[in-house]
Parts: sequence; structure tokens; C-alpha cells
Amino acid sequence: FPLYMAVIIAFKKPSEMTNDIAGALSLPSSWSFSNFTEAMKVTDFWNSLGNSLLITIVTVVLAILIHSIAGYAIGRNKFYKFSYLYIVSGMFVPFAILMMPLVKQTSQMGIGNRVGVIVLYVVFYMPMNLLLYSGYLKNIPMALEEAAK
Repeated sequence: FPLYMAVIIAFKKPSEMTNDIAGALSLPSSWSFSNFTEAMKVTDFWNSLGNSLLITIVTVVLAILIHSIAGYAIGRNKFYKFSYLYIVSGMFVPFAILMMPLVKQTSQMGIGNRVGVIVLYVVFYMPMNLLLYSGYLKNIPMALEEAAK
């Protein structure tokens, strides 16, 4: 029902919106896409989409590069056990507790922009990625890696 209401209201013209239930539930008299174009103009949709794509692509590439290298080092070396436990313990701290101090710190450092968001995402995903990478690498026999060399 909520999905039905969202779709029906999205295609109605503002003049068709009424306060009674029968008017709100009725289908639009003419299907209009003008609400979508207006919303895209008001919210600067294409700029926001571009920012989201840029941040996502750069974050994923950096996370794959950095976290896989760190996961390999931790997964193949017993001396990094403390580092592994320290980094993975970051998964137990809720995001809401970290958010305010990190926003303040990034603004003080002058990276309260796209670069700051990318850095924060790479750091936030590090505990889970290291857990997955190192856990995966611990299950690959060393003999297989030595044979590949």
C-alpha cells in the first residue's frame, strides 16, 4: 500500500491532490512526469549523482587496493596479530558514536569535502574488509602460494 501511494502521488499533478481519501487513492487523470523533472531541478540531481558515483568508485578502488594488501600482510604473518585485533575491534564501535568527533576533526583538518568523505569511508570499511581478506587468506594453503611463485 505505501508503495502504491508513493507511485500514484508521484504521477499526479499538484491540482489533483485532495484532502479526502478517495482523491488520494484514485489514479491520476493524466499521467505526468513533470513532478520528476521538477524534483531533479530542485534537488540538483545530476550533480548529486555525479558526486555519489565519484565517491563510490574511488572508495571501492582504494579499499580494494589498501585493504587487500593489509589483509595479505596480516593473514600471512603471525607478528601482526595485535594489529589485526586492534583494527577488527573497530567493528564494535557504533557509527553514531564516531560520527560527531570525526566530522569535527575532518573540518579542522580542512578535508570536509569529497576527499574527506572518501577517507572516512575507506577507514570505516577497513575492519570488515580486513576480517574478510585475512580470513580468506588463512584458508589458502602456503604450499599453493609457494607453487605459484
